[in-house]
Amino acid sequence: MPKFFINPPTASGEGSSIVINGEDANHLARVLRAKPGEEITATDGQGRLYKIVLTAVTPEAVHGEILAVTVDHSEPEVKITLYQSILKGEKMDWVLQKGTELGISTFVPFLSSRTVARPAPPQYGKKQERWQKIVTAAAKQSGRGLIPAVQSIITWEELPPLLTGRFALVAWEAETICSLRQALTGQPQPSAVNLIIGPEGGFAPEEVATLVQQGAQSVSLGPRILRAETAGPLTAALILYHYEALDALEPSLSTLSRKGR
Repeated sequence: MPKFFINPPTASGEGSSIVINGEDANHLARVLRAKPGEEITATDGQGRLYKIVLTAVTPEAVHGEILAVTVDHSEPEVKITLYQSILKGEKMDWVLQKGTELGISTFVPFLSSRTVARPAPPQYGKKQERWQKIVTAAAKQSGRGLIPAVQSIITWEELPPLLTGRFALVAWEAETICSLRQALTGQPQPSAVNLIIGPEGGFAPEEVATLVQQGAQSVSLGPRILRAETAGPLTAALILYHYEALDALEPSLSTLSRKGR
């Protein structure tokens, strides 16, 4: 059963009551056919994991009682923001879904000179809403501790200023000096990494130069050219692996509170 997201309860200890509304309630009642007495896992997006026994189930509202509260270890310490030049059709969907599963915290879609998929500005809101739904579903399925944010589409001109003073990496197939490993090894573990990935046709050289002038580090992802939809999730996974954010959890989680103890 997937992990569910709830608002932090007013009283978060054992025996406290919670209510799940909206799509999650409908999913529990009609898709999963959950029944009173069954147990589910939920997170509040603030580092707490809840074991809940259901007490009443309807498509409109699911009621439950908290059995235990533990620390939610599912979120990596290093927060990755993926700046992804918009890709065509399902390629963008794939990046959002797999990036969420791997641990990316924020997605920022942008337009660059070689971007093929160019939605009209009036469509930006609908695109963002659709992409956020994809990310939300992937976060629940993969047991994330928070739902990553998909920000509004930005233009190329808006991108470089967002990187000022931040640790930023731009993956570029023409980079011959600095590898991803070298860039990460020479950097003490940051709290956040900004990763910039180009469109199907890659970045124009002048675009990379602009990002580097803004402080980003151009990096190579190896001798083989990756597809645009592969580069983001793969690089995010390599970054998290480098900082040991993909290690297995300890066998027993530290319990904050548990009913009956």
